[in-house]
Amino acid sequence: MMSDTASEQTTPKISDTPAAQPEASSSGKQPGGVRRVARHASRWLLSVVVVVALVAGGWALTRFATPEVDLSRQASTVVPASVESTRVCPVGFRTGGSMTSVDAGDAVGSGSIAAISDSDLTVQSVGQSEPTPFGTAGGVATRDGVSASTVVRTSTDHQSALGVLSGARVDDGQSRGTLLADCTSPTFDSWIGGGSQQVGRSTSVRVVNPSSLASTVTLTVFTGEGQLLSSTGELNVEAGSERVLPISAVTTTDQQIFVRVQAVRAPVAAFLQQSTVRGLEAGGLDVQAPGAQPATQQNITGVRISGGADRAGLAGEGGWEDTQPVLRLLSPDEGTVAHVTVSGADSRSFDVSLTQGVVVDTPLGDLPDGDYQISITADASIVAAARVTSGGRDQADFTWLQSSDAVTAPLSFAVPSTPTSLALKLSGAPSSTVSVQVDGASRDVQLDDSGIGSLDLSAGQSVEVRPTQAVHLAVVTNGGDGIAATALAGPEAAGAVDVLAR
Repeated sequence: MMSDTASEQTTPKISDTPAAQPEASSSGKQPGGVRRVARHASRWLLSVVVVVALVAGGWALTRFATPEVDLSRQASTVVPASVESTRVCPVGFRTGGSMTSVDAGDAVGSGSIAAISDSDLTVQSVGQSEPTPFGTAGGVATRDGVSASTVVRTSTDHQSALGVLSGARVDDGQSRGTLLADCTSPTFDSWIGGGSQQVGRSTSVRVVNPSSLASTVTLTVFTGEGQLLSSTGELNVEAGSERVLPISAVTTTDQQIFVRVQAVRAPVAAFLQQSTVRGLEAGGLDVQAPGAQPATQQNITGVRISGGADRAGLAGEGGWEDTQPVLRLLSPDEGTVAHVTVSGADSRSFDVSLTQGVVVDTPLGDLPDGDYQISITADASIVAAARVTSGGRDQADFTWLQSSDAVTAPLSFAVPSTPTSLALKLSGAPSSTVSVQVDGASRDVQLDDSGIGSLDLSAGQSVEVRPTQAVHLAVVTNGGDGIAATALAGPEAAGAVDVLAR
């Protein structure tokens, strides 16, 4: 079984056992009734004294506490002094799964992972009994031929930075596509946009629990018709296990999907995956890690639109409608208007009206081929994702990109061997320079007038981005078979635990 650091809230039990009191009597034994009355009176008097003392003590704390001390019940985030960092990699694709029974599905294809940290590393596939050494501090650790979801951890002697990517190229009958994912930290709340349940499309949620505690997961599905009323209930994910949850259990027709995965007791890593089949022909695969939490500002970086001429030729054919690039938005809590700015090879701005809980897709197919970033603002909190495709009939593929938080501190990652051709995409202040170290050598990236920059990558490289101001990052395929992309999340406080003061 996998091991991990987990915490549970506990409430201390206080036991007050009154000390035995000698019974004094000037005439020997007192009658039983008198003794009982005396005991009851003593206990009543003691209770009054305790209550008065507690009330007085509470008044004193409230009256004389310094203004800086907040005595209300509040949740606080605590980072232990000695923790391990954990990342979970989806690597390949999984078919099957079940909402009603524990089912991890079947692995399709295999891929690679690459990691870098300032700590020694261990690696452990889901289902493997014990972790094994993976790499030493400062070096790039890689592994090929990986088919199972995989957990990478740092040592526990100090809090460590850890960056891990996984990728795969799958070509197995009707399952064909290129996959790329930023291996994610387990969390209690995830939002992921993507997927479709129209004919020939299959979408599922993969949930990995890398800890030593069982987790209880709740899945909320939002669609173009609103939040689904069908409830998945509480789903158990055993310690050290994975479950594949098919969206077909709650909807078989919705084309616009956003999912929220919430966990209690132990955090989990969640991924959204989709496969597309047109007739008997494979139409692509995708696996996505979670994006940014709901916020009034979102940014999607790494949107590469290509194959415009091929898409135009397919636009009128049934089953090929989803080869067009789209922006997907959701306002989960209240209706609002989202203000969208697209920058890059072309620039434009437009508004999208959002109804609470309703997923909206906005076509971007009229944008010329090129690199883009998409910025979205709203008065209410929103989540966002974008789909791009390879455009061709023979090698049809697609990928979803999630919105991501800005990176303001150094961020490191290593480049996997699959996919074979990758590039780092950056967005930030127009005409600024971002410092990037590749294998220890400086490779500063100049952002253009639209605030976009790019750097080609090679397998096995270590990359460290050192921003002096906020940037957004993504890694995308750079040609070759298929298309894949993943946003890069900023460094998080590994091992943080929410504690509720009682």
